[in-house]
Amino acid sequence: MKKYTPAMAIFGSCNYDIAVECYSKVYQTGQLLALNGYTLIYGVGDVGMMGAAYSGARSVGGKVLGVTIPVLLKKQCADPSIFKRGELKLVDTLEERKKIMVTRSDVVLVAPGGWGTLDEIGTLGVRFKIGEWPARPVIFLNYNHYWDGALKFIKQMVKDRAVRPNQVAFVGSIRSPKNLFKEIARVKKQMAELPEAQRLKI
Repeated sequence: MKKYTPAMAIFGSCNYDIAVECYSKVYQTGQLLALNGYTLIYGVGDVGMMGAAYSGARSVGGKVLGVTIPVLLKKQCADPSIFKRGELKLVDTLEERKKIMVTRSDVVLVAPGGWGTLDEIGTLGVRFKIGEWPARPVIFLNYNHYWDGALKFIKQMVKDRAVRPNQVAFVGSIRSPKNLFKEIARVKKQMAELPEAQRLKI
């Protein structure tokens, strides 16, 4: 029987000039995932947060799967070896890209990002809520308080009853990659402890 390999998807900025400190943290995360037997699922780009996670995972021999659309492949990918290793999946739309990245992963990591990352957060929140995609932990890499505003907004939505507490039970956050697996375990426990009727589809 083939051994199950856990996977983590990463969403984040693809800007070339992302802060060096952010790049370093995500690079370390990529290494950590690989050393713990995880496959990294990323958006193929060789720049920004995706490039940092990819480079980190590959630096220690980790497995990766890149998912993207043709127009972004031309703009963002500079490592032709992913083709040779069969680590690339091309899809037609960004929506399909998000779906594959999330549904093939066990955990989603949200690195510092911009408009695209905000779109991805909103999409997975809605898809989890309606049961279209199985829910899994979504961990914000809140380095240097980057996601403080977003995390506060999520709490405000619950406070004002715009969303129910069970609809954000999948959310976690870390300041440093070293706390990643502890936080994943905490969020999984939090999700599992919800009353049966309130659990999102897993």
